[in-house]
Amino acid sequence: MDLGCEHCYGEDAETVMEYCTKNLETTRRIVSDSHFGVSLRKCPECGQQFVAIFTEFVDWQGGDDAQYFDIVPVTPIEAKYIVNAQDLLRDLSKLGNRRRRVSSDWPTGGRNRVSWKHGEFHVEEGH
Repeated sequence: MDLGCEHCYGEDAETVMEYCTKNLETTRRIVSDSHFGVSLRKCPECGQQFVAIFTEFVDWQGGDDAQYFDIVPVTPIEAKYIVNAQDLLRDLSKLGNRRRRVSSDWPTGGRNRVSWKHGEFHVEEGH
């Protein structure tokens, strides 16, 4: 399965994350909360669709709150399925089964790490 282009799905994870956060067009917001957001996005260069998942865990201990951001390429069928998902958190976590996703992990007290990840991943609502 061919996914994306050199801009939105190239080899360097940090370059791809920067491009995606600045350039992907939001086509639909599925969840819009200050600590948890899920949206469908599209690459303006190639039209590849993505699900973007943002999660923040506020600990009320000084503002250095853990933040996680995953950008997962999806097919048109998967995009439609996610919009109408019966169990959104479960269904989102399964999107990574067959392809890589670019991921930003910024744990409390840590530094931001951007990398390519593979396989199922745990998705939960932030707070």
